[in-house]
Amino acid sequence: MKQSKWYAFLSGAVLLTGIAIYGLWIGYQDIVNPPERTLSVSEENRPDPEGETYVALGDSLTRGVGSTSGAGYVQPVSDSLEESIRTQNLAVSGARTEDLLVQLEQPEVRRTIENARYITLTIGGNDLFNRGENVDNFESVDIQQVITDAKTNLETIFSEIRSLNDSATIVYIGLYNPFQNDENGQAFNQLILDWNASAKQLANAQAIDVIDPFAYISDLSRDLASDQFHPSDRTYEKFANDVLFVLE
Repeated sequence: MKQSKWYAFLSGAVLLTGIAIYGLWIGYQDIVNPPERTLSVSEENRPDPEGETYVALGDSLTRGVGSTSGAGYVQPVSDSLEESIRTQNLAVSGARTEDLLVQLEQPEVRRTIENARYITLTIGGNDLFNRGENVDNFESVDIQQVITDAKTNLETIFSEIRSLNDSATIVYIGLYNPFQNDENGQAFNQLILDWNASAKQLANAQAIDVIDPFAYISDLSRDLASDQFHPSDRTYEKFANDVLFVLE
């Protein structure tokens, strides 16, 4: 009996270790080799013209990368909405602000946004961090120009989405710093705080709500996924709760 229990324990430990390693590999590949960016909505995925939808836009945070189930924050929000509300997650892992602008030009994406009752988005992190290269090469990168260009794009994104839908509740989730323990990581703290403050100003002009998650990341091993970049399940849960608070 003791031997069988030992075998069961050993098998479980090996399985859990394998799952953790697989999650780390998937997260790493998403950062280093992000999937090809498909910016349009395929015919089979587009919603029916009638009714209302919950539309999620942006990057890998909205895709749910890093969460153990892949649900991220979008699925819990979707599950809490009325049954009549359909969910369309159009986020693209690795997307930057200029990619989202291109996506917003797609007729089917525009049509989807026009039918939305709720819209959430995450964007900007890939602009600022550039897969961590801007952190590693902080002294040689013109980070202020990067931020200026990204803010200009963000303002256009907010304006474009609101022009397509003047009644939807729109929520933008700002940035946090996953590189706090890196050599140049602390230099990004103020940059991100400034980004989130600017995002609030730009969003207010378009009646868009902003969630600032900067304070959510204090213990990197707890608050980030195994790839040490994307949110952990715990942090995604905070995202979902904040989004639902705004929507309700």
